[in-house]
Amino acid sequence: MTGLTLEEKYLYLPSSSSTAVNTPAATDDKPFVFPTSELSRATSKISTKSADGKEKAKDELESGQQTPVENYLPALEYVPPQKVILSKSKRILLGAVMMSTTFVASATLSSSLLCIPNSAKDLGITELQAQWISSAYSLANGCGLLVSGRLADLYGRKWLYLLGMAAFLILNVISGVVRNYIGICVLRAFAGLAVSVALPAAFGIIGVTFDSEPGRTIAFAALALGYPVGSGPGMIIAGVISSISARAWQYVFFILAGLSLFPVVGGVFSIPPEPSKKDNGNRRVDWMGAFLITAGLSLFSFALTQSGLVEKGWRTPCKSSHILIMRLVSNILSDIPVVLVISILLIVLYGFWEHFVEKKTSIPPLSRLVIFSRRQWKVTAILVVSFFAYVPIAGWMYLTTIWFQNYKQESALMNAVHILPAPVVGVIACVLVPLLAPKIRAPYLLMFGGFSTAAANWLLAIRPEGEVYWAHEFLSCVFNPFGADFTVGIGSVLISNLVSEDEQSLAGALFQTALQIASTVGVCICSLMQTEITAQSGSLLTGLRDTFWMSAAFSWTSAIIAFITLRKVGLAKDVGKEE
Repeated sequence: MTGLTLEEKYLYLPSSSSTAVNTPAATDDKPFVFPTSELSRATSKISTKSADGKEKAKDELESGQQTPVENYLPALEYVPPQKVILSKSKRILLGAVMMSTTFVASATLSSSLLCIPNSAKDLGITELQAQWISSAYSLANGCGLLVSGRLADLYGRKWLYLLGMAAFLILNVISGVVRNYIGICVLRAFAGLAVSVALPAAFGIIGVTFDSEPGRTIAFAALALGYPVGSGPGMIIAGVISSISARAWQYVFFILAGLSLFPVVGGVFSIPPEPSKKDNGNRRVDWMGAFLITAGLSLFSFALTQSGLVEKGWRTPCKSSHILIMRLVSNILSDIPVVLVISILLIVLYGFWEHFVEKKTSIPPLSRLVIFSRRQWKVTAILVVSFFAYVPIAGWMYLTTIWFQNYKQESALMNAVHILPAPVVGVIACVLVPLLAPKIRAPYLLMFGGFSTAAANWLLAIRPEGEVYWAHEFLSCVFNPFGADFTVGIGSVLISNLVSEDEQSLAGALFQTALQIASTVGVCICSLMQTEITAQSGSLLTGLRDTFWMSAAFSWTSAIIAFITLRKVGLAKDVGKEE
């Protein structure tokens, strides 16, 4: 051990029975120096106190005597930063503020869908084009979650949350003024990005603030409860405003801006300041990965929607809805192949890039690919199940708007009244999740949710003409929420338990991204199929019925995938302990 510095000698702490190959005896007296600078800084600060508290002489260490590693362990103990302890009233206020985030996000989506017929008439565009006002919001929201989660971890959750909600408020005000179709779509896309900045931060704020039960579970339940609670008022607001006149639909954005004031102002006073921490971590962001996945997902959804708008596509008569589904894929590839191919290539390239970043660079990848294969690919299975479950849920929301306003010729207000049972049952379903999850196996609950959404679509697909509301439409509103709330509730618990503590934000962002993209794709596919079948058959009812059947097929598929891939999973809370 001749010629070694004091710092290097601290790395030689083998026991008498050690078989390590990096000891001096095994390396011809060539010292092993761990290359990490963090370890070097830590070892330089190790106290040289002995067990009895007396300082060891430096010459004792220079003589080559090895010191037991136990004497140095206390100096390496990590002391976490002090957390701010909130009073009960502030914790309740914080939970309400976090719930208001999902409340506003859900109200925005439901109100935008309800306004599609009126916005199409007001702007002089087709309903297929008008659905981009809603899809631009949800698409941008889904594409921005991954990078937003990374930024929140790096630069502070509180300020990212406030920035996102404040931007959302301002963009809603501007959206209520602009009268240009393209301009509104762009503004709604930026509004979706603003919400995508706030949502991951909200998850993180709850995770670090509510660190004990049952407050932690209640806080996350409140966050999820905002979705069904916000959906009902969103539809009522849109229905009341739209009933004033065809042009009044834009006033909904002013109402949404007013609702956004509560999370902004409440967040300033209720979100605790984050404890100061030393800037020793890697704060770099994988911007190339963020660009690849965002552009890829955006172009994919754009290609799917735009295929119904190009002049050459969807013009050949087709008598069978089954053939039409095949034609859907064919026309996408033949009419806008460049956009679709580029989107797929970007998504594939993103996977290769993340592998390269993780293995060959020091930049933290946006998402480590190993997470998808975790626990025999269960994380991937949950994402796929959630995607197939949410496509028909979003499609049902769009189709029922066309059903009540165009087919039954009802006002937007009566449309909202007839759909109101859905969010009411959604609240009940959210309450049932924490009650049933500890008693019933997770795949069974996911399958029940899938079959419930399938039943909701099936009931409207077989409804005879002239049937009363309570026989089919009301029951459809009762069944549909179980698919959404069971998927979000059970899926969130499964995802959280399948990953480590330092991957919680990433897993949550992946889960939310899957749901958001599924919502966008659901509206796009259903609007395309309903529009084209109606045009080919000359019957709006036929177009709606066939599209409801397609949505039911998506729900059945989600239940089948859940059974095949998750059949060995037990209770959601135990999934991480089973292996």
